[in-house]
Amino acid sequence: MTTSRVRAVAAFGAMLAALGAEGCSDGDALATDAGAFADRGTLVDNGAAPDSGATASDVTIRFAAKVGDAPFRCGATFEGVGTTGGQWRPTDFRFYVHDLRVVTAAGEAPVTLRQDGRWQHESVALLDFEDRSGQCANGTTDTNAQVVGTLPAGTTGPITALRFRLGVPFALNHANSATAPSPLNLSTLWWNWQGGYKFARIDGQVANAMNPMATDWYIHVGSTGCDGTAMGGVTRCAEPNRVEVELAGFDPARNTVVADLGRLLSGSDVRVSAGAPGCMSGLADPECPAVLRGFGITVAGTPGAQNFFRVE
Repeated sequence: MTTSRVRAVAAFGAMLAALGAEGCSDGDALATDAGAFADRGTLVDNGAAPDSGATASDVTIRFAAKVGDAPFRCGATFEGVGTTGGQWRPTDFRFYVHDLRVVTAAGEAPVTLRQDGRWQHESVALLDFEDRSGQCANGTTDTNAQVVGTLPAGTTGPITALRFRLGVPFALNHANSATAPSPLNLSTLWWNWQGGYKFARIDGQVANAMNPMATDWYIHVGSTGCDGTAMGGVTRCAEPNRVEVELAGFDPARNTVVADLGRLLSGSDVRVSAGAPGCMSGLADPECPAVLRGFGITVAGTPGAQNFFRVE
């Protein structure tokens, strides 16, 4: 064997050894102890490493919360909310999404979520815009305004639309939040074994000239009319209330998904609350039809017209 060939073989062997050592290091990172994402205002990272091997297929979908044109912020007061121009003082703004897909000229491609141990689990991600400041006392100090994942190898062409579902899929919805992984372990986003999770929780206090004392007005969207017992065994829900959302003209490199509370409440008189304060997903609640239809949910046979999410 010539001297040059001996040197080449030696260099190749050194490269393989370095790669092997690097792989062991990644394995150690993946084996770190899992922590808790407790509903006590503190987010603890469990040390999970990002998916390895993802390169050009990485995708980040950005979200933002607004009340009309104004960015959402705990401690702010938003004017002109609802049909009678109420003042909205937020106390919470969180929602779950799952089953994200992008659309290209070649068709639909699923987004595989990075399993970060904090905001994303299996196909579910939590978007959280409250920071536990001001009157926002229910959630955590940490916020999350993006979904991070990968597209299948070979996905090509410009992305022209985004599709996803609001809520938690049935297979994960009817569990015990006390033992569920993050971000499904938040007690303030969980109703009970039968109903499961609050897919969206957007709370506030409303004041206006006719009602200067601020009163609570809640938006809690989740499944209702579920069978089973208080300890599980749910097989179906009469009103699953999972929403399929499609946003045309969306390119993750340029656009943001805006969740707009102003548009959602554009058909609601937030001065009044005849049943529960605001809408708790009950079909008999007079405040619910306008809110649920604004999410795109069919109510009493009338299809909804989704106006909560838009592209910016």
